[in-house]
Amino acid sequence: MSKLDVKRLRLLVFQGAVVLFLMSGCVSRPDRLEYALEFAGKNRVELEKVLEHYHYKGDTMKYRAACFLIENMPRWYSYDGWQLDTLHALLGRQLAGILRESDRMWHGFDYHTLEKVYDARVITSDYLIRNIEMSFREWQERPWNRTLPFEDFCELILPYRIGNERLTEWRTLYRSYYGRLLDSLYTGSDVLEACKIINDELARQDCRYCVDWNVPHHDAIHLFHTRIGYCRENSDLIQYAMRSCGIPVAADFMPYSPDYRYSHEWNVVRDTTGKYIQFGYDGIDPLRNNTQSDGRKKGKVFRYCFAMQKEREETSNAAGWNTGGMEGKYWKDVTSGYFGENEAVVGLSANVNSPVGLAVFSTGGWKVIGEGIRKSGNRVCFRNIEPSIIYMPVTLDSNVHPAGYPFMLCRDGHVEEFVPDTVNQEKVVLSRKMALIPRVAAWGYSQIGARIEGDVNVDFGNPKLIAEIKDTIDYTFAMFESSCHVPVKYVRYVPPFGLTQIAELRMYDDSEMEREIKLSPVTDLPYIENVTDGNILSHLYRKTGTVSSPLVFELDRPSRIEKVYYIPRTDDNYVWKGDVYELFYNDGVNGWKSLGTRTASGKDIIFSAPKNALLWLRDKTKGNEEQVFIYRNNRQWFNSDFL
Repeated sequence: MSKLDVKRLRLLVFQGAVVLFLMSGCVSRPDRLEYALEFAGKNRVELEKVLEHYHYKGDTMKYRAACFLIENMPRWYSYDGWQLDTLHALLGRQLAGILRESDRMWHGFDYHTLEKVYDARVITSDYLIRNIEMSFREWQERPWNRTLPFEDFCELILPYRIGNERLTEWRTLYRSYYGRLLDSLYTGSDVLEACKIINDELARQDCRYCVDWNVPHHDAIHLFHTRIGYCRENSDLIQYAMRSCGIPVAADFMPYSPDYRYSHEWNVVRDTTGKYIQFGYDGIDPLRNNTQSDGRKKGKVFRYCFAMQKEREETSNAAGWNTGGMEGKYWKDVTSGYFGENEAVVGLSANVNSPVGLAVFSTGGWKVIGEGIRKSGNRVCFRNIEPSIIYMPVTLDSNVHPAGYPFMLCRDGHVEEFVPDTVNQEKVVLSRKMALIPRVAAWGYSQIGARIEGDVNVDFGNPKLIAEIKDTIDYTFAMFESSCHVPVKYVRYVPPFGLTQIAELRMYDDSEMEREIKLSPVTDLPYIENVTDGNILSHLYRKTGTVSSPLVFELDRPSRIEKVYYIPRTDDNYVWKGDVYELFYNDGVNGWKSLGTRTASGKDIIFSAPKNALLWLRDKTKGNEEQVFIYRNNRQWFNSDFL
């Protein structure tokens, strides 16, 4: 018998000796562990070295941790290829503001075409052992982890990766920065206090928002030095920093927003009470006594996990499928942690035989966000969903099709279905095609107190008031009569303290607004050209703290200004005069039915529609942001309007 065979025999004997102990409290199963070792192929020897290392040390707890990582390893991989090096360089150039026009050719690159490199086939024993040792040190030495169960430690501190990023030795780098900071500022046992210190530092460092590049998760070291991306990168940074300091955190997400048109991800920290508290993104602090929310409607919420989730397998078996496919089995359904346990039972149309999903609206078709479990009598049950959201039961064959009528689970627990009453019609007066979500509504009042001033000199030694924003801008644009009756050569926009959010500023020397005065930026700021580019969807966003930082523009000629056309940051989803609109109502399995086409003559548009119908207003002239609504009490009700 070879030395390797002897080692394997010893390992198997040790595995058999601890099986009963492992099964009593660890998620490890010998069959999954053996599958992972077989999956590793030639790299099996590296994984066995880790198990042998903790066997000979007699460290059963770390052996369990090694089992946890290895048995779930076949699911995890990274993408690799020279293209990623190029994309990382482009991100760095974008962050520095030195992109070339030729760089934009990479915007449409699909990283899914790159090679998948599976962890089990390349990871080394040294890497895994270092990860386990450093994780255990933080778990065992941090006072707030004294009551953190082993199973939670495995998910919230131990994992060596987050997504499909390249593997890196990240713990030392993050621990050396954030750990030293934490150690210098806090030695107590409150995990939320520790979390807030790191969270404040991450917020100070910032992560620039950018969705221009289609890339997998950034590797941890690249992300440490190049902080750019969207909510995912922000979330990843938080997890790396927190876990390196022994702070138990995870990432929660919604598959598709009932309000917006995207998925979204944020972070949670496990309190010593066992409760998970949202923090991080959108400036949310981890607070124990406050129920916080980012204001987004969510529908369904899942948590990314390193291990396959048993309850997801059970749901998949009961429903006949599961959201997210194979990767979805590594998600934990945590919707009840946000909205409590509940269920909505709705009827299905006749002849629905396929599995049923829970869906929310998108302009490209219904987006599936959860599973339904069939009941007798051609009914389906949706468990643990956010109340006061408009959903649709859908079939899941080759395409997604309605399986019944839209419905809502109300706060009191009853289900309301939106079956159109085509006999009884009502007049509907519509002013928007998309929900006025809270953060968009805030754009309309964030600039109250701003002033527009003019002068003949660029230093504004004798400024003249042209216009002042005294109230909420409750539409896409606002027009002001000028208060200045003398010619000026320069104008400046003076925002209120703290924040600048402006899309367009235009000046006219006639009251009919036929003769526009060209403005050229004098202030040297990134994106200041957005204020005069004629595109109302581009904007300048700038935080200025307690300083009011004016934006100065030069007129192409000294002029007496008669009229100001002002557009704050806007989503441009109000009804727009001259645009052509079509209204639809939903007829269940029969789909969307048109109620006709109209051209808007003002800030709203009028149609006749069936009562109790789910409606959808389409702008056929421009734009792609639209959302469904119902009409009650003489107004539109989008998802974000329901409490």
